[in-house]
Amino acid sequence: MRLPERCVVPKRVILDPKAGICGGVKRAISLAEKFLSGGKIVYALGHIIHNDREVERLNRIGLKTIHRDDLRGLSHLGGKHLDKCVVIIRAHGEPPSTFCELAKLGVRVIDGTCPVVTRSQRLARQYQRAGYQVAIVGKHNHPEIISIVGHTANRAVEIQFDSDLDKLKPGLPTFVMAQTTISPSVFRDMQRRIRSRIGEFEMADTICRFVVRREERLPRFARQADVILVVGGHKSSNTKMLHETCRKFNPRSHHVVTTDEIDPEWLSDAETIGVTGSASTPLWLLNEFVDTLNRWIARGRI
Repeated sequence: MRLPERCVVPKRVILDPKAGICGGVKRAISLAEKFLSGGKIVYALGHIIHNDREVERLNRIGLKTIHRDDLRGLSHLGGKHLDKCVVIIRAHGEPPSTFCELAKLGVRVIDGTCPVVTRSQRLARQYQRAGYQVAIVGKHNHPEIISIVGHTANRAVEIQFDSDLDKLKPGLPTFVMAQTTISPSVFRDMQRRIRSRIGEFEMADTICRFVVRREERLPRFARQADVILVVGGHKSSNTKMLHETCRKFNPRSHHVVTTDEIDPEWLSDAETIGVTGSASTPLWLLNEFVDTLNRWIARGRI
C-alpha cells in the first residue's frame, strides 16, 4: 500500500508597504551621518533610535552613545578635541536643563528633536505657564515624556495607570495631551477616565500622524497573512503597540528583534508570512528579514 505524499504548503513572504522609520527618527539619523562624514566626533545623547541593530550600524561608522550621567565628563570624553565634538539630541527631545548643561560645557549641540515632539513641548509649556495643570498620557520614564515634563518645570502629571489619576486635582483648569507614539485608542480611553475624575478639560491630540496612520492601516495587513512578524526593539513602545494591534486581528503575530528569535513552528503551516515593523525599524532591516525568510523557504527549513 502506497502512503500519501506529505502535503507541502507553498509559502510566500510579504512586506508591509507602509513600514519603515518615521520622519523624525530618519532626520536624527541623517544628522548623525552628516556630521560623521564631515569628520566630527559625534555623540548621541541616549540611543538615537530604539533599535539595537541600527544603533550597532551607526556605532560602526563612529557614532558614540552617551547618557545624561556622562555629560559632566564630556570634556574628558572629547579630550583635547572638544571643539570637534558635536552632541546630537535624539528625536525624543530633552528638557531645557540638558541644553543648559551642554551650553556650560561649550560643546556644539545639534537638535534632532522631532518637530512633532517640539510642538508637544511648546503646548505643555504654554498651558503650564497659563496656570493649567498639564496631564500627559504616556509611559512613565519614556525619554519623550521626560523631555516634555521638563518644559513644564517638571510640574506636568504623567498618566499611564489608573492610579496616576489621583495626582490630578479637581477644580483646576486642566490640559490633556499624549505621548506622540501611544495608541489613539489608549489615549481616548484615558480621556474618559480623566473626565470621570476631574470633569471637563482642554485637550490636544498630540499623537504623531505617522503613528495614527500606521495603526489605522495595520489591521488590513495583519489579516492578509497567516503569520505576522513585527520587527522592532524590545525598548520600543511603538513596536509593542503595533504588535498588540496586529494580535487583535491576527493572533499569530509575534514581536521579534532578530531572525534568531523566529520559531520555525510558528511558520510550519503558514502559506503567507507578513513582515512589518515600527517607526524605529529601518527598511534595510525589514528587507533583511524578508530575504532570510525566502532563503529558509528555498532550503525547506520552514
